[in-house]
Parts: sequence; structure tokens; C-alpha cells
Amino acid sequence: ELGEIEAQLAALPGIEESLVLAREDEPGQPRLVAYFIEHAAASAIEVAGLRAEMLARLPGYMVPSAFVRLDAWPLTANGKVDRRALPVPDRDALPGREYEPPQGELEIAVAEIWSDLLQVEQVGRNDHFFELGGHSLLAVTLIARMRRRGMDADIRVLFAQPTLAALARAIGNGSQVKVPANLIGTECTSITPDLLPLVKLDQAGIDRIVASVTGGAPNVQDIYPLGPLQAGIFYHYLSAGDDDPYRLQARFAFADRS
Repeated sequence: ELGEIEAQLAALPGIEESLVLAREDEPGQPRLVAYFIEHAAASAIEVAGLRAEMLARLPGYMVPSAFVRLDAWPLTANGKVDRRALPVPDRDALPGREYEPPQGELEIAVAEIWSDLLQVEQVGRNDHFFELGGHSLLAVTLIARMRRRGMDADIRVLFAQPTLAALARAIGNGSQVKVPANLIGTECTSITPDLLPLVKLDQAGIDRIVASVTGGAPNVQDIYPLGPLQAGIFYHYLSAGDDDPYRLQARFAFADRS
């Protein structure tokens, strides 16, 4: 993976040589850092431009969070690149974004999680998770922390909406699910398709279900399809015939009561 990132970086105009490392300058916080040497005749390369070019070629989690410009490689005594001597990225190596404070409770809550996880003091609503040092492993941790805070987070949403404002907006839209009201009244004696907004059944199908319920329609609160896990459990139950695969019995014998 690092070799692919290096190859894409080296292919950009103005880049003579490149090297990509996974650095862990903070314990437990690895991040991708790119080092590059410009062509002698090339004009100064902007870090933000490099990142934009890389984002057009690679998925966000493969794009380095920092780009360090070097005049020459530090070398070992035998002439190889001394990776341990490569400098820690400074602020100039990070692509800058105009700061705009988070807006609303959800953005503020997400910003607090980002700040703690990425060890970044100030997180703005335009900031990009992967630009701040995030990567695929930290993304998993981020989603877990967001879920602990009651947010309906998904790692696919993060990859698709990696800026703070966009992520918060996606979470907010996803959490506003309108559940249809139960239309079957307590005194209902006949159930028709228009009373079942969660499932598509014709009248014959509804009548078969109601006939299988003791007491008929008055004892039916609602009808809706099984979820995938429920469907799997029900399938194995039906396939087992007279045996119940989910009722297990075991007998243990002991030599004495001690």
C-alpha cells in the first residue's frame, strides 16, 4: 500500500523523488507522512495542491495527512535513506483549511470526539478527518466513540463525508427516521392492506396470517416483515422439523458432591 502511494506521488508534476512512511510520533496515533524532493526547475509546490491531486488518484484513507518538502534525503553511512532521521512534520506540512467553528450541538459533539482522538486542539466544521491525521484504523475507533455518544454513525458515511460539517449533517439526516403510526386500533375486527404501512400484502395474505392467530384480528397489533437475522432464525427453525435447533439440552455427571 505504501508503495502505491509513493508511486502516485512520484507521478505528480514537479516531484523528483518521494517516500511515504507510517509514523507514530504520538503513542497509539500512527499516521501517513509523505516526504518529497522537487525537481530543480520546478516552482514551489503547495501542500494543499498536492493533497488535492492525491485525493483525485487515491481513496481518502490512503492519502498522507502531511507532506514534508526536503532538499535532500538524510543518508546512513552506507548511502541509504536514513528513515529515522526524517523530520517530524510541522504545521507547514499540513494542508490548511479556513477555520470556521462548529455549529449546533451535533457538530460540537463530533468536534470534541475528533479533538480527543486526533489530539488536535481546535477542530473546525470544514476540517477533513483524514487531513487531520485520521486513517482507517482511527476511523473504526471514531465510529465506536460516536456510537457510545448515541450517534447513528457508519464508517461508510465517514469515508463519503469526511469533513466535520458533512459528517454531522449525514448523521443528523440518518437519525431522523419517521416510523409510521400503528393504524390497527384496539377494537379493530378486520385488517386491510391500508392498515399495514410497513409491509405489502394483499387481502388474501393478510387473512391467512390473521387466521393463524388465536382470537383473530382483535389479537393482532401489527404486521411487518422479518429482519434479516430473524428470517435466518425462522428458516432454521422450519428446516429442523420436529426438533428445535435453538433449544439445547445438556446433562453433566459428577463423581461426587465435593
